[in-house]
Amino acid sequence: MEPMDHVQSHAHLAKGRREKCMWVPVPLPLLSGLSSVRISIPTDLRPPEARQNILFAVQELGKRYPQGLPKLHPITDMGIEETELVDLVHKLDGLEQKLCSHPLNKSDQSEQQLSWYQRKAELNHEIQQLKSKMRDSQLQKFRDELKNRSRVLKMLGHIDTDGVLQLKGRAACLIDTGDELLITELMFNGTFNELDHHQVASVVSCFVPCEKSSEQIRLRNELSKPMMQLSEAARKIAEVQRECKLDVNVEEYVESTCKPYLMDVIYCWSKGATFGEVIEMTDIFEGSIIRLVRRLDEFLNQLKAAAEAVGEVNLEKKFGLASESLRRGIMFANSLYL
Repeated sequence: MEPMDHVQSHAHLAKGRREKCMWVPVPLPLLSGLSSVRISIPTDLRPPEARQNILFAVQELGKRYPQGLPKLHPITDMGIEETELVDLVHKLDGLEQKLCSHPLNKSDQSEQQLSWYQRKAELNHEIQQLKSKMRDSQLQKFRDELKNRSRVLKMLGHIDTDGVLQLKGRAACLIDTGDELLITELMFNGTFNELDHHQVASVVSCFVPCEKSSEQIRLRNELSKPMMQLSEAARKIAEVQRECKLDVNVEEYVESTCKPYLMDVIYCWSKGATFGEVIEMTDIFEGSIIRLVRRLDEFLNQLKAAAEAVGEVNLEKKFGLASESLRRGIMFANSLYL
């Protein structure tokens, strides 16, 4: 029984010159298959005539089987009847038939097209490797940011060195409308304790998104100091975040969190001013003022719940009074067309 690839390689020897049959060892890993066709091999291959006869026999087989020598079939030739192997052989036969009938198999440019396909496969492999590196890079970036943010929470007292939630962090967990780090800082540094509920409503309005006024902001004396304390607290938090290697611009953070456009309006409305009086105090659209006041009421109720959760009875009462002072008139009417 001759190795199929060994026989086929001799069957396609170049014509037009006298070929020689050489006796060389072939490592088993180089064999891709075996043929069912056998030729007689002399016991002594040292005489040149014996090797030449083998060459003639191989060339004759090449003429007889121009499409290639038939392979040794594991079922019909070797009698193997294992169900799993039979199924695999049938699948292999079907795939080989599909390959033979494929248009590319008969194309004159098959080698070039195969090289293109191989290049495409290589590029796809490179793409998958690059995507994998990107995912690893993004995951590492997320881990670094998570570590840095944990450092911020530790420095601000929201969690301890073991990562256990503290009283300050428990209050921040109940806040989702404004900047929870800044608002809890004001709750725990005593800023709100020094203010009455009208001033509290005014300061908290800075955390509710609203339109930017084109007018120059002039705060009354009752609001100037609280606004300064708010800015100082915002600057402190921004500097802590930057110290913990977070990408934070201190000035931009302070500007984005301290928005006093409606502080005077909210303060006067909380103290009993009419709707006509407060809308004359700003160039912001009336509907925007109403929406802000309603959101502010919801935010104050969040702060009330947060103060209650951490046992700050005075703050809880103050946030409640601030909310009640807003809930009147056209601001909370079911319809504006009355």
